Amino acid sequence: MTGIDSARVTLRDVATRAEVSLATASKVMNGRADVRDLTRSRVTAAARELGYEARRREGGRPAVSLMIVFRDLTSPYSLHVLDGAVRAAARAGVDLHIALDGDHESLGRTALSRPWLKEVAARGIQGVIAVTRPVDARLARWSAEAGVPVIAVDPETTGDSSLVTISSTNLDGGRAAAEHLLGLGHRRIGVVGGRSASVPARQRLQGYRSALEHAGIPFDRELVRGGSFANEAGRTAAGQLLDLPDPPTAIFAVADSLAVGVLRAARDRGLSVPDRLSVIGFDDTLVATWSNPQLTTMRQPLSSMGQVAVERAAALAADPGRFAMPFKLETRLVVRESTAPPPAR
Repeated sequence: MTGIDSARVTLRDVATRAEVSLATASKVMNGRADVRDLTRSRVTAAARELGYEARRREGGRPAVSLMIVFRDLTSPYSLHVLDGAVRAAARAGVDLHIALDGDHESLGRTALSRPWLKEVAARGIQGVIAVTRPVDARLARWSAEAGVPVIAVDPETTGDSSLVTISSTNLDGGRAAAEHLLGLGHRRIGVVGGRSASVPARQRLQGYRSALEHAGIPFDRELVRGGSFANEAGRTAAGQLLDLPDPPTAIFAVADSLAVGVLRAARDRGLSVPDRLSVIGFDDTLVATWSNPQLTTMRQPLSSMGQVAVERAAALAADPGRFAMPFKLETRLVVRESTAPPPAR
């Protein structure tokens, strides 16, 4: 094979030589049955000529290779999801690759773009897990073109039901958080809400509104602030709430990262938590027990979300018709030290 380094041959090279799509080449190299015999012969012949060999597990079965994409790995949320994904991949014998939004050096493409998906398909990646990313009809179309299924974990936006989504019961969790505060006697409850475009944040706010409505308490738009999920954004938003002429006696932060910012805003103003202000978060990440006081929060099974994502992505890589439905995992209230009845007035 003159002039070709077989160690660098990719699945794209095989597809080009056989004059088939990347998706078809991937199906052949992974032993899928839904390929015509003539096409299968052409692809295997091209692979043999180029010296391409799909990586295989012990026992001769093709290895499943997945990629998980994060905005960053600086948040406890991401680390919990990654932990579950890594554990599931190890149990299943799956090769799991990690990519970050800002890491374009290895692929030379923006993560989850059309060229990026084509590139990962050429590298033999058989499924992509996108964590807290917007998903829409374009991504679904690009995924189908590349023959690489995309699983969306806690998608920021959703615009296409053909992609598998994995999330928690955000609306029920938001309702339970507000009901906990209402049950303690709070009637003026603020919300630090994260990004307005975020589907999970909007669902948690919707749950909060549902609990207020059921309790006969009018929704007050003035009590909802926020703009991102960063700790400092939580501090700023909580400061705006606490500086109101009639401040809330409790604040529901739609993420633990925001709740820590709320605690800092309370400390800035000399307000004791929970004696003067109750605070409840959402996620139950490590910061919930590291904070002082420890956070009451809604636990969502982040590690399980990572685990399910790997399992579903591996299943879809083997059979694109399987598990094409959303998955919702249950949230539950974890009461710690940051909530109490409101102060007497």
